[in-house]
Amino acid sequence: MSEMQSRGFLRETGQLAAAVYRAMRITFINFLRKPVTVHYPNKPRVYPDRYRGLLALTYHPETGEENCIGCRLCEFVCPPAVIKVEMLKSEGRNYAKTFTLELYACEFCELCVQVCPTDAIVMMKSFDMATADRRELLLDKDRLHAIGEKYDASWATGNRLRDMQAPPRKEKPVAEKAGGEP
Repeated sequence: MSEMQSRGFLRETGQLAAAVYRAMRITFINFLRKPVTVHYPNKPRVYPDRYRGLLALTYHPETGEENCIGCRLCEFVCPPAVIKVEMLKSEGRNYAKTFTLELYACEFCELCVQVCPTDAIVMMKSFDMATADRRELLLDKDRLHAIGEKYDASWATGNRLRDMQAPPRKEKPVAEKAGGEP
């Protein structure tokens, strides 16, 4: 073995030892830390205020009627076309006869929530729809209402989002008191 080869071997051995040292140092530091595991089903998860998860349909809080008027705006704006709505015309107002949502193909883009004039479709603070059967992710009107009653609604509803995206309103000038200083 020549002197050149032995220097290369020693250099590579030193680099390998340094890499092992760095890796073991990180492992040892993390071994002493408190685990960050959340025991999900047993311990409820805390969601941020603006978390947006599952879609749901809502009822009017005062009258108890469903908010959806069957206008089909959500169906028209949906990019993957996973929402299907049929309108039922009534004397007082219109209702959605059927409302289906294919959750397995939903992009969660929130466009349906933004265009809804009555805030009938909202996003909830949950993601608990894991299943092995795709047919369970085909949600009808009754299941969407049940999701709306089971979980807390997200901060972002259609009206709040539209207000947030609108240009800021000009504040009215405060009338100055006559006579200068108070």
